[in-house]
This record gives sequence, structure tokens and C-alpha cells, in this order.
Amino acid sequence: MQTHLELISESLNYGDLPETWRVPDIHRFSSEKTLYGYQTDALEKAARAFYLYYGKDHDWFSGETQETSNERKRFFMDLYRDSSLSAYLKKYETRADEKNKRESQVFRLLSEFMRPLGDLIPYANLINRMCFWMATGSGKTLVMVKLIEYLRHLQQHGEIPPHNILILAPSSGGLIGQIRRTIDEFNRSSGLQIDLVPLRQAGRGSYQHRVGDSIVVYYHRSDNISDVQKEALIDYRTYENGGKWFILLDEAHKGSKEDSKRQAYYAIMAREGFLFNFSATFTDKEDIITTVKKYNLEEFVKNGHGKNIYLNETEYNAFKNRKEEISHAERRKIVLKSLITLAYVSMRVKALRIGTGLENLYHLPLMLTLVNSVNTDIENDQNDLWAFFQTLREIATGEIDQSLFKEAKTELMDNWRNARLLFGGNGAGIIGTDEDVIGKMKITDLREAVFLSRAKGALQFIRSEDNKELAFQLKNADSPFALIRIGDTSKWRNILLDGFEETTALQGKSFFEGLEKSRITILMGSRSFFESWDSNRPNVINFINIGGKDAKKFVVQSVGRGVRIEPLPNQRRRFARLPESNEKKAIQPYHDQVQPLETLFLFATNRSAVKAVLEGLAAEYGESGDFEILEGFERAPIPKIGNKNMPLLVPEYKEAKDGAAAQGKFAMSEKTLNRLKSYMETTSDAVFAVRDGLKTSQIAALRSMVKNTEKIQLTPEKNYAMIPFLQHRLISHLSKTAKVSDGVRALGKKDIVHFRHIRVHSEYVNDLKERLNRVRQGEVSDGEISKLGQQLGLGEITREEFTKKSSGKNEETFRELTIKRVAQHYYFPVLLGNETTDYIQHIIKVNSEVSFLNALEKWVERNKVPWDAWMFSKIDESLDDVHIPYYDRGNNDYRRFLPDFVFWMCKGNEYRIVFVDPKGTEYTAAERRIDGYKELFEEDEKPRFFRHGKAGVQVKLFMFNDPQKASGQYRRYWTEQPGDIFRVA
Repeated sequence: MQTHLELISESLNYGDLPETWRVPDIHRFSSEKTLYGYQTDALEKAARAFYLYYGKDHDWFSGETQETSNERKRFFMDLYRDSSLSAYLKKYETRADEKNKRESQVFRLLSEFMRPLGDLIPYANLINRMCFWMATGSGKTLVMVKLIEYLRHLQQHGEIPPHNILILAPSSGGLIGQIRRTIDEFNRSSGLQIDLVPLRQAGRGSYQHRVGDSIVVYYHRSDNISDVQKEALIDYRTYENGGKWFILLDEAHKGSKEDSKRQAYYAIMAREGFLFNFSATFTDKEDIITTVKKYNLEEFVKNGHGKNIYLNETEYNAFKNRKEEISHAERRKIVLKSLITLAYVSMRVKALRIGTGLENLYHLPLMLTLVNSVNTDIENDQNDLWAFFQTLREIATGEIDQSLFKEAKTELMDNWRNARLLFGGNGAGIIGTDEDVIGKMKITDLREAVFLSRAKGALQFIRSEDNKELAFQLKNADSPFALIRIGDTSKWRNILLDGFEETTALQGKSFFEGLEKSRITILMGSRSFFESWDSNRPNVINFINIGGKDAKKFVVQSVGRGVRIEPLPNQRRRFARLPESNEKKAIQPYHDQVQPLETLFLFATNRSAVKAVLEGLAAEYGESGDFEILEGFERAPIPKIGNKNMPLLVPEYKEAKDGAAAQGKFAMSEKTLNRLKSYMETTSDAVFAVRDGLKTSQIAALRSMVKNTEKIQLTPEKNYAMIPFLQHRLISHLSKTAKVSDGVRALGKKDIVHFRHIRVHSEYVNDLKERLNRVRQGEVSDGEISKLGQQLGLGEITREEFTKKSSGKNEETFRELTIKRVAQHYYFPVLLGNETTDYIQHIIKVNSEVSFLNALEKWVERNKVPWDAWMFSKIDESLDDVHIPYYDRGNNDYRRFLPDFVFWMCKGNEYRIVFVDPKGTEYTAAERRIDGYKELFEEDEKPRFFRHGKAGVQVKLFMFNDPQKASGQYRRYWTEQPGDIFRVA
């Protein structure tokens, strides 16, 4: 299922958002942290989607009616319908279904607060939501806190309602504590102070809000929201506050199916606000289609932010397809393989640290052994944790079968020679040049690496004072090597450890809390201990007795805990992705030995665990989305001028020095201006400062603008009903600075990138790739030539057509798509569709663009281009960055105009950049863009010249449509003749 809200948000270019709708200081989190690109991308996409909801065509204003609010929801719902989801979303309309007790209960809940249509609640009532599908370890809490800052920013500027903000998180794993620590870090170096307040301190009508540069954010345990009021629970009706909440729900996957009533409570509390869901694991389809940013485990690993994941698919699939359970002997061999793997990785990091002289290189490897529950029934052959522990004891005491040990090593090496990493890539480097290391490994080597002693010995244990931890060590070793962390260790001690020696000393401080700096190599426990635990150490995970309805989610979460990586302090990417440094140079000679440390090895010891691992990871890889990147596009050769490539130049801009003088006029009606003057006269500076938080300089600028109205454009239709809202718009306007021309520069790598991001429905990927390759390579198959011959014989095509089509494959068709080579285009092949083509994105499919391209091709075929060299490219307004900044007086804001095409032409020392925009049906909007072009690139109605080496560069603009429909002074910028674009004079 595709993340449709993410696609919807990409219909807008972030740079085109009004300035107040952009995230303030988007890259900075604190004095210690800046955001990664995927985190800022999440914020940008959220801002675009939020603008579509509260801005753009349904601009929020204070005092709006309920019908206006409902209309906004219907409009947002229509965006999904435009994405071919209309029929699909009907599945999520909540019905009063007597056959489904749970759905009937949810219907009755929602119908108290949302107007039903007969026996259903339309999904449009629940569409005010967006999901952030971000991997464990990706820093989604940082995105959450920056989102709070963004909401506060929008409220200050009157762009969204002044609703309170509520964070909800489950109790497990200390998530609320983690959020609090992250907010504390933000507060230490931010002008905005976020004050976390328990929801119980709020009451009906008594909410705190915000003062000056601080904001109150409420929080509560999401699993304690109920429909009753008890000591641990709170009744949502007491705090629903008319549905006027912005709710940030962490670990939003919890309770989605198990407790749909609780999900209804959240929707009710946010029905007049917005619901933001954060999770590493989304499996419900309504969450996936409303996801605004997908950076799940697959994306996290693929982009180098986490360890590679190794899954022996041959072995796993063999287990998956068996009817009988894995035998005891097979389970023991799997456990032995996992321990050999841990020993091998531990030996590798030791060798790397010695070789490089870097003591802080990577981490001390750790094995996680995770179980669904800790079973103490030793008579049950399915007690895999006990089998695991018995294998540890046999290795410790030297009782392990040497032939089994040798067999396990041999199978591991065979697996690794042809290893395939889960999210793509060649895993052969796992063993690489180190094959002798594992081949020659002895039991004593394994004991030294894992048990911290080469000598064999009896096992003894140390228990913690709270009975939640048991640490194990060899009697002849000086520190523990393994740790069990479960709810209560009493049964384990009394039943399973009978005969084991317990040391007399108790461990007062938790072993687990000091795990990062300890020498412990194995961590065993139930599924409850791992959440909100951050560590780079795991390299091996054993899944034991994992099953049940939550198993897939648990696998993804626990794998997410294991993929974190930090080769060098504060460098959290795999070695190949690290920036250049002296430390990286020191590691470079050993770069072919780092892959074991940068790999997470997964093992499972029974059929239910195998199934959970395969199904859980399948949800993250291969089956997680309907659209895939379409590969097979190449950049075309750059035209030569003499023996050099023709430069491809684009305009460069800078901020005007005199911002106030450069601003466009702010449009409002005369009636609004008179009301504003009266408002300013009756409001003191102190009120502006205290109530609105305005600075002295802002107040002075506001009064000056209203008194001296040369910066105001009187526009009859531009009425503002709410003066405070207008005030915020004016303050924002006064803070803006115009862009001015700053010459030209070479086209950058990130300026035109859309052809790297063309996505197509998975169903058509292979067919399209095949056709792309044929057009790219100019190949024609024997079968196609035979078919053309038949058509020629039947008179269906001419001899000329036969020769053209059989001599080289310059064009293919697929459904309504045309795949072709277009002369002098920046990349090839080019894909042309139509406006109903919904299974592929970021191609040329707007009718006016397709018509222009066809007209251009015909003109070039019949005419000689009067330039020494030329080239052109499509510009995608949502992904590319070749633009013309302009002041949009209709919206009182600066925007970026991205024409649909850019041309480059060179003749001697004359160079021209020509922008062409065929979507010129809105002539009034086009005039504003032409005004922006003229201000930057013309002087006294004549083109300005810029220098690039010896060349004089002009920038021109053409709107490709009927000139007769344009008003007089703008008509010269319009044409329907492609030849006008190439005119030298």
C-alpha cells in the first residue's frame, strides 16, 4: 500500500510555501545536534501537507464556522480521492454493524461527537491526521519536538488554531521519560521553552496555554485514556476540550487493532485539531495511506544509517515450509552458529582496534536472545531458552560436541560466501579475506571472545537486589559474560538453576544500566525489556518462541534496536558513508574488514519464530509499498563547443540588502485598511508587546506601514475579517526580504533530479524497465522486425516507416505512455503520458506540456536551430530547484516560479537561458510571474546581461499559449510558435 499523503505533499515544492509556513531553523535541534536530511525531509513534507489542510485553498481564520471546518476536511479527503483511493477509503467508514460488536461500539462512540450519515461515519471526519513511519533509532523524537516548535510558530503567525498540544505515549520502555529528556536538551539552547505538564493538571476549561517564548505541552500515558475515571485511568470526556487538540501519539501502532475504542478516543479528542502518529511499525493500511514520511527500517538501512541485516534465506525458507518442528539437534546447531558468529565479530573488532590504534573504534559486540515469555518447564522440549542456556553450559564446561562445532562453522562459511543482505547489496564481505579466522577458530577462541576466559569452568550466577537480573560468569573469569533480565528471576533460580553456584555478593546497581561500558556479551530476556533502549552493541539476535498476533511488529522493533551503528564517536553512519577525516584515513587500509561489525545477524530456533521474522521483515521490504523507483534513465551527452562541453548555466540569487525597499506591496481592501488604522490607534505598544509578543522594532514597522501606505496595494476583493490575523500577516510580510539577481552559475547536481525519482506501480516495473532499456540502447528484437515486416507486406506501414522503426528503437509505447529519445533533452529516455495516468509519478503528463514537446519536436525536425549548440530539460516543480523568485501580490507573499522547461543556447560569445512555461491558462497568475522575471532580468524593458567567462548571458521567459488572450504589456512574453524560443535577435 502506497504512502499517499507523502505523494500528495510532494505535489508542492517546499520552497514555494509562504515563508510563515516553513519550519523555523529547520536543520538545528540543539547546540549538540543538527538534524539529518531524512529528518528535515519529514518536517518539510509535514509542512506541505499541513499547508494543504490549513492554508492554501482553505485558509484557516479565527471564528470560522463549523461548516467551514467540515469543508476543510472534505477538501483534504478529496486529495486522497484524486489519488485513486476513493473506493478504497470507503472501507474505513465506520458502520453500525450488529454483526461486528467492536465496530458498533466505535460507531456509537464517534456518533456522539461526529455527525453520522445514516448508519456510517464518513472517513472524511477522521482524515485530519498524518503518520510518521520512522525506524527505531532514526530520531523520530527529535522530529516530534521540532514539530511542536513548528506548531507554535504557525500559531504565533495566526496560520492555525491556537489549540493546546498533547503528547500521548505508552507506558512501556520509559518513552515519556525519553521524550522529556529530548525536550530538556532542546530547551537548553532554544529561544522557545517547552513546559511538559501532566494532563491531570488540566481540567475542563482550565487549560494553560502559552506566555511569551514558552509553551505548555500536556502529556499522558496513551494506554490510560479510557471512558471511566479511576486512579490510573482518565475519562477522555473530561479532557476532550471540544476536540481542540493537536495530539502527538508516539508508538502509534500500539492498540491500533487490539483496542480500536482507544483509537476512537484519540480521534474524538483531535476532531477539531489534528492527530500526528509516530511509529517504527505501521501495518494497518489506513495508517500507511496517511503516512507523510516513510523512513522505515528498509530506508534507514539502505541509506547507511544502520547496520546491514543478514538473514540466511535458504535456511529460513526451508524451516518455514516444513510441517514438523525443528529438531532439538537442529536448534542446538543454530544456537552454536549464533555464538560462533558473535565470537567472530568480537575477534574482528579487537584486530581492527589493534591495527588502527583507535581504541574508540566501533563497539563491543553483543548478542540479544529474545523470547516471547520465559518458560521454566524444563520437561517441555519447546523450551528453547533453556536449550540455549544448556548450550552455553556445554561450551563453558568443555562438553560441547567437537564434530557439531566443526559442522556449524563449515555451514556458516558456506552461507556467508554467497550471502545476500536483506535490503540489497552483496554480503560476501561478511567473511571476505577473513575466512581463515573462522575456519581456524577453536572452542577456546570462542570461550575467550564470548565467555571472557579461554579456560573451561563451571558457571555461577549473581542476582540483583530487585530479583530482575541474573548475571553469569565462569568461575575462573573475573567478570560476567551473560545477563538475563526478566520480571522476576525467582523461578529461574529455584527450578532451572538448581545445582548452580550463586555468589554471595548481591549486585546493587543494575547490570543492564551499565551495559554500554560493560564486558557482557550476551543479553537474554523477554520482549518487554528492550523498548527505549539505545545501543550500538547488538550484532546478533536470536529469536526464541516468538509468535502470536504482535510477533511481526515485535521483530521489526527489536531489529530496529539492533541496527544502530557508530564507527567513530558521533558518526552514526556506516564506514563507507562517513565524511573524510584523519580517523577514516586510519581505517581505510582495513575497510574490507569492517562489514562483520556493520552487520546484524538474525537467527531463529523454532517455526513460529522463523515465521515471525520472515513476515515482520517482509512488511518492511518488498511488500511495504505499491510504488517503486523506476531505474534506467541516463544523462544525455553535453553538446560540444570546439573540444569543450557547452556550459549549462542557471540564474543565481541573493537577498536584497535593503529588505524594506525591495518588498512588494501588501494587498488589502480600503475597508480593511480603515479598520486596521482604527485598531492601531486604539491599541497601545504595551498591549502589542505583552499580548502578542511583538518586539519594539516590529511595532514601529507596523505603525509606519499603516501610516505611510505606499507599501499597501488597495485591492477591493482582498478583505480580512479578523484584524489580529491580518496583524500577524503584516508582521510576517515586513520580515521578508526579496531576492535579487546575482549572476549565473553552473547547473548543480541537485538542480534537476526528478528523473532519479520517477516512481511506478510495482505491477508495471519490470515491463517498463525492459522498454526503457530498449529505447536507451536503441535495440530492436528479431520478433519486432518480423512483425514490422508483416505490417509492411499488408500495407499497414510504408517502406519509410519500416526502415525507421527497424533501424533503431527510439520510441516505445506502454499502455498510454510513450517512451522516447528526445533530441537534445538533458536525460533520456523521456516518458510522456496524460493527465489520467495515475500509476507513475514525475513524468511529462500535463496536456499542455505534452503538446508543447510535440510541437517542439516537429519544429526541430523541419528547421535548423540558429545556435552553435543547445540543450533543454523538463523541470519538475516538486523535486527540482531551477526557478524564478517573484512576489505574488494575490497572496501577499514571495514564491518560487518553476517554469516547465529550461533551454540552454550558445552562439559564439552569446549565451541564453530560456524558460518556457506552457501552463499559461491562468493569465492573471502568469502576469505576476512575468513581473517577477522582469524585475530580475530586465531593465527598461530590455534584457540584462550577465557575464560568464567571455560570454554575455541573457535570461528570457516565454509563456506558451495564445498571445491574444494576454493583456497588452504582457503579450510579448506569449507565443504559440516554438521557433520564437530560438530567435537569436
